[in-house]
Amino acid sequence: MMSIQGSMVTLICLLAPLPILAGAPEAISGNNYQQTLFTDDFSESELGNQWNLYKSSSVIKDGVLQGVELKDGGHAAVHQLLTKPYSDVELTVDLKFAGSPSTNLTFNQHKFKGSHAGHLCRVVVSPTKVTLRDGKTGVFNNEIFKKRRSKEKLTAEEQAILKKSQAVFPVKLEKDKWYTVTVRIKGDLMQAFIDGKLIGSLQSPGIAHATKDKIGLVTPKESIHYDNVIVKVP
Repeated sequence: MMSIQGSMVTLICLLAPLPILAGAPEAISGNNYQQTLFTDDFSESELGNQWNLYKSSSVIKDGVLQGVELKDGGHAAVHQLLTKPYSDVELTVDLKFAGSPSTNLTFNQHKFKGSHAGHLCRVVVSPTKVTLRDGKTGVFNNEIFKKRRSKEKLTAEEQAILKKSQAVFPVKLEKDKWYTVTVRIKGDLMQAFIDGKLIGSLQSPGIAHATKDKIGLVTPKESIHYDNVIVKVP
């Protein structure tokens, strides 16, 4: 049996604030995002007009969007949401791993030519890690993307850019369990939250792109389940 003194020590430890790493950004407050730009709980049998599917065999079933890659499509299933342009944004989505190894929550600009396919930044969520990525200056930068596709060697400077343009954080997520994932972008800072807990941050110039207008829920293979998509801006 634990002694009274031991119980008091335990209580003090529980009440003591966790240490904050030097230089780590504070969590961006959800209070910064007051205007709802879009919401969808997939209560309809088909996706609305703002959605566009690419390489997808996805379906809405039981009020849930079930992301499924198109067979022999050669690309992950993409559920693209086109909105009016924004810079800062909060995306919230409930998701469940039902077979797929990961999902990408992407932020792009429609028809932007400054990076491959207009890719700007994204958060990749898997059961073991969350990756925050500035694609505009990193992996989807036109020159870097072209070299990687042709398997041409990157320069030391390009390799350094790739390293700085992403951050990886370990997590432990269960299959067939719902999680609420939130991505907040404020200026050049992007943060990922799971069930309200800050998982990680990335500060990088491409994140601050001022005219993002497309959000993607990207599902490789089969399947990720999505629900309760909410997009808010300041």
